[in-house]
Amino acid sequence: MASPPRKLKILCLHGYRQCEVTFRERTGALRKMLKSMAEFVFVRAPHAIPGSEESESGKQYGWWFSDSARYDCDAATSEDIGFSESVAFLRGVVKEQGPFDGILAFSQGAAFMGMICRIRMSDADNLDFKFAILIAGFRSLQEAHQKYYVSDKMTTPSLHVIGQTDAVISCGRSEEFANMFEEPSVIRHPGGHFVAAASAQKEGYKSFLQRFL
Repeated sequence: MASPPRKLKILCLHGYRQCEVTFRERTGALRKMLKSMAEFVFVRAPHAIPGSEESESGKQYGWWFSDSARYDCDAATSEDIGFSESVAFLRGVVKEQGPFDGILAFSQGAAFMGMICRIRMSDADNLDFKFAILIAGFRSLQEAHQKYYVSDKMTTPSLHVIGQTDAVISCGRSEEFANMFEEPSVIRHPGGHFVAAASAQKEGYKSFLQRFL
């Protein structure tokens, strides 16, 4: 009997003020769309947001903070509290739960992954993945992060999903971010700050993933 077709193994990184449980819920339509091609592994960012245990959805997490108590994607600060710990955490996940074919990330997670793609260019042994899917991604404004946005483009094959009415991360910021990669694939949709997974986006996701099967 023929063996079942191989599925891609994709690690998923949530956005700021989310966790692995909420992000799994918010990617339900996408996972259903791609269930014949991929399996998804969800992890929680290592930094709990102070005071978030009082929220209705429970504790919320982030990949780094732009000051001592929070993260503001519009703030250009000299702090990136917790960033190096998140890089070490991701290396551990890749080593212990991998290998992964690719990494899918949303919002702050996608900004984090952009920098990971740069780090990967000189540390592929510890960050071994073939592609990145970056949803509502953007360039970090932290001063310490500007070294990751040098003139040469990032070489990780990438798919960027951009909401043209995103009120959190403007489409212009996401377009600028996509152009920091070599030959980026792009899905543009008319919606806002969410994981787009309507029929109009189906072919874009599938054609990109087919390259790695």
